[in-house]
Amino acid sequence: MMRRLARFDLNLLQVFDAIYVKGGVSAAARHLNLSQPAISHSLTKLRDAFDDPLFVRQGNRLVPTPAARAIAGPVREALRGLDAALDAAVFFDPAQSTREFRIGVRLSGEMPRFSSLVARVRSEAPHVALASVTFRRRDLVMALANADLDLALDVSLPANDRLSRHYLGTEPLVVVARQGHPRVDGAIDLDTYLALDHVVATARPYGPGIEDMALDRMGRTRRVAVRCQHAITAWQIIATSDMLFALPRSHAAVLDAVWPMQLVELPLPIEPGGSYLYWHQAAEADPGLAWLRAIIVDELTRIA
Repeated sequence: MMRRLARFDLNLLQVFDAIYVKGGVSAAARHLNLSQPAISHSLTKLRDAFDDPLFVRQGNRLVPTPAARAIAGPVREALRGLDAALDAAVFFDPAQSTREFRIGVRLSGEMPRFSSLVARVRSEAPHVALASVTFRRRDLVMALANADLDLALDVSLPANDRLSRHYLGTEPLVVVARQGHPRVDGAIDLDTYLALDHVVATARPYGPGIEDMALDRMGRTRRVAVRCQHAITAWQIIATSDMLFALPRSHAAVLDAVWPMQLVELPLPIEPGGSYLYWHQAAEADPGLAWLRAIIVDELTRIA
């Protein structure tokens, strides 16, 4: 095992990470723009340093040993922290930057948050690229640590000492009904709400929505007749039926501008959970991400 960091070639960590991610010496060499013999030589040094083979051949891939899997996460976090430290020494000029920022956004939260963010960012930094990237919550810490994501937007998640977060606020749900609905005319009471069928838009294949949980606390239930994956699909269904659909007010406002509906107050109390901006503590000092975080906080707090 490595005894002293001062005697360790930190470039070897990049080689380790590249082999771990790419699954082979040749692929790692292409990724790092180095020769294959150079990567093989570095792997030999890594094996000596850690007194472990680290990777063993399985078919056409090099598969990590338990020791390699154990250090993979800390190595990626260390590399990310080093990159952030170096970036912090460089002045970030939004007007000139061509950097790509990858923002983790759940499918249900992309609209209208991402569209408004794009407009704001492009007005200040016309040459940067933005990517909205879906993610699994259980992988969020690692995705932020290894720069698969720069930032992420999501609901309140369990505390993690490697992540920082900023509360962006909350917004009410509104009920959507078609124009000319025979039982909805600018408002709806709870009995009417429960008597009608409902559409739910969610990426989850099953499980209750927050409306169902609120109703359960009241000892009431509703009938969900349709589950779909996107709010646009639900909107189309509502437009040609007498069903109801609930979604955040800002989402409804975007769709209503294109395809007008009735937007009425939800006739039951909902405990709002709010949304948060997340980033890895290793990227705290990154000037580009600090600039983007400030824009997101300002822009999305206004939406919420």
